[in-house]
Amino acid sequence: MPKKEFFEFLLVKEKEQECITEIDWEAKKNEWLSYLNGLYELFEKSLKDYAENGKIKIIYDKTQLIEENIGDYEAKIMTIKFAGEKITLKPIGTNLIGVKGRVDVIGKFGSAKIVLVDSRMNSIQDHIKTSIHDAKETPEEEILWEWKFVTSEKLYLPVNEDTIYSVIMELSNG
Repeated sequence: MPKKEFFEFLLVKEKEQECITEIDWEAKKNEWLSYLNGLYELFEKSLKDYAENGKIKIIYDKTQLIEENIGDYEAKIMTIKFAGEKITLKPIGTNLIGVKGRVDVIGKFGSAKIVLVDSRMNSIQDHIKTSIHDAKETPEEEILWEWKFVTSEKLYLPVNEDTIYSVIMELSNG
């Protein structure tokens, strides 16, 4: 019996490996980097007036990320400097459970998380509801991905001008 079970185990693992190799990991990485640039554009647009009048300065640097199946790659880090303070947007990756990407926002008084999720989701609890549905009911191409802040109450707030200002103030003032 164990030999038969082991053979079935090997067949399952082979099938899993076939699924993994069917994914275009380079395309997945490039899509993630495109979404990351879109997030940075949201921040730039919201902070444009302050950057133009010299109240803030936005600087980009690069970081090396390592993700399973994707490997090593470079991604941009955004730093917002103002009045002796700095807020850094540090990409974490795309190969994550439940989200299409994550960026940590780091300031003097803590950090905040931004995740790329289905726009219909309003909280972490929504992941549980959608995971019980058959994936065929909601093909990925129908999902509208949106960047959202994760609150301490595990709620999702859209990344927009108001939430950007609030998070910057919170991470700078404590």
